[in-house]
Amino acid sequence: MTQDCSTTPSVANENDKRFPKGIRIKSADATSEPVKQQVSNAEERVGDDQQPWGYLFVHNRQVEAFKKEMDAYNLAHPEAPHACFIHYSYKYKQKSNGKGVIKKHLPTVSGLVFLQGDTQSLQTFLRTHYPSYHLIKDCSTGLPASISHQKMQPFMQVLSSHPEHITFLRDPFLKFAKDRVKLRVLTGIFKGFEGYIVRVDRDRQLVIEVGGYAVALRDVHNEDFTPAE
Repeated sequence: MTQDCSTTPSVANENDKRFPKGIRIKSADATSEPVKQQVSNAEERVGDDQQPWGYLFVHNRQVEAFKKEMDAYNLAHPEAPHACFIHYSYKYKQKSNGKGVIKKHLPTVSGLVFLQGDTQSLQTFLRTHYPSYHLIKDCSTGLPASISHQKMQPFMQVLSSHPEHITFLRDPFLKFAKDRVKLRVLTGIFKGFEGYIVRVDRDRQLVIEVGGYAVALRDVHNEDFTPAE
């Protein structure tokens, strides 16, 4: 399964960019230590636990079964595992008696599934075990998306504890560059990430790039930022 990447990205106008309101902007020189970009798309051969990640879409009704099969595979193949991370979200359902709601932690409707490994090994694994599934392509390159483990770590941490703070958008990241200043996060769990402050669901959120697509991060108002360009 692949996503439609036909949307034409908007190009930023360098002469008409504005800093977002309500966001603390600081000079990079004001930080006590240099800020390093914590994002890399390089697929270097490192330890298995530091391998990059790819992702695919699985029907949400099949996600739990897919996860169990991956757990069984990894247990049987400790020499070549592919860690599996599922994008869950909270669902609220009214109780049968009409009094109150039930909060459930369920796979998202999109069925977003992340697998750890370099692109070649993941493609080989899917062709062998799940030929109907394919890695999602990065819209900016046309190649299967590869997300560094360093970039995935904070996502997995936040998605596990506060999945409502992260929204995976369907738009290419470059669409959000128009008339906006790219900012770099100086503090917090997403320190070093770069993106644009965009109003999403009536709330200012930081939109960053993951595999060529836009991802919105909530609750960033208390972090410090500096211009990234």
